[in-house]
Amino acid sequence: MSPNDQLFVERIVKKSGSSFYWGMKVLENSKKRGMFAIYAFCREVDDIADNEGTRDSKEKKLKEWEKKIHLLFNNSVQKSSLLRELSFSINQFKLKKKDFMSVIQGMRMDVKKKIQFPYKKDLELYCQRVAVSVGLLSIRIFGIKSSLGEKYAFSLGMAFQITNIVRDFSEDLEIGRCYIPLELIKKYKVKKNFKLLKNNPNIQNILQDLLFEANVHFLESDKLSENFSKKNIIASEVMKLFL
Repeated sequence: MSPNDQLFVERIVKKSGSSFYWGMKVLENSKKRGMFAIYAFCREVDDIADNEGTRDSKEKKLKEWEKKIHLLFNNSVQKSSLLRELSFSINQFKLKKKDFMSVIQGMRMDVKKKIQFPYKKDLELYCQRVAVSVGLLSIRIFGIKSSLGEKYAFSLGMAFQITNIVRDFSEDLEIGRCYIPLELIKKYKVKKNFKLLKNNPNIQNILQDLLFEANVHFLESDKLSENFSKKNIIASEVMKLFL
């Protein structure tokens, strides 16, 4: 471990331009290191799913990351800054392997087949893998290890991810993805035509329905947050301000 490892990982997070960076900057150094390592890991596997490449080449890279996670939990010597920082985070905060693997499984859902009009249950599974799992890793770094903490992570993770789906709706269409659940497409009698979807007059109703669902999760997280020290959840609460 060295200051250079920390700077390398922090640059990955800062370069992403995410609100995550500023939310995590308020944390004490060890927790900030832990969170930056998690986010940098998420950026790495997310880029595999989003960048150019064949399905086979992406699957190969995801499998390589699964091997790296297994090795991290076996305390193997790591040769990269990110892996060394992840090793620090895992050991310092007793993070769980299954949560890292769940994130990778979420990215695999994007790789296997571009997600287009999933059933609501499949969308919920996707959100749990790519967002709730990150929340579960995060609360352990924040110092929360209770069932209420897990419920808080679930509510906030779902809220953030659904909000992101609405925010990135147009951008996702351009790369052949649409996370709007099939049930809403049918409810508003919208045709599954990518070229016409963006300008369909009912699309705003669908996006508002999704934002309403996100708000339900936000309200639940607000209620649950009353059980925790404000100091322990300051980072996640700050992130809400940048949405």
